[in-house]
Amino acid sequence: MVNQKQAVTNAVKQVRPDYQLNGEIALADVLTDSDKQQIRQIIVNGFESGEVEMSEEGKAKYFGNRSELAKYVTGLVNNWVRKNPEFNGGSGFTYTAKNPGSRQGTGDETIRALKALLKITVDPDAKAEVQAAINIRLSEIKPKPTINADALPAHLRHLIG
Repeated sequence: MVNQKQAVTNAVKQVRPDYQLNGEIALADVLTDSDKQQIRQIIVNGFESGEVEMSEEGKAKYFGNRSELAKYVTGLVNNWVRKNPEFNGGSGFTYTAKNPGSRQGTGDETIRALKALLKITVDPDAKAEVQAAINIRLSEIKPKPTINADALPAHLRHLIG
């Protein structure tokens, strides 16, 4: 059994044997729609045959529903094509999100409502007020790090409050 990243790498090597891992050319620049479809099919087959790892929750959610599994695999392949350094110029590659922080707070009902309100608000002053409310709420729900004060040097312990 292989992990999902390795499964995608193996499928790419199978579909595009001419592609050089860690090469100068990004995989996304050379993959055709046909290549992507073949890679996705290989991964779906791997999940169904048990050759590719999946959590028990994932199995419960996706097995028996081929269309949902296909959607999951599409996202999985796209994710690894973007993020795997082997497909993007080697070890010097570091993935950076296009819009860092854009998904921040998406699990919070208040943030979702405020962002929806922000989209439909036209008055600049009202927009600023809604944005301020979003910022306040984000600071409220932001996870607070747990710091072991005993592990800090004595002269820095006063900084954690």
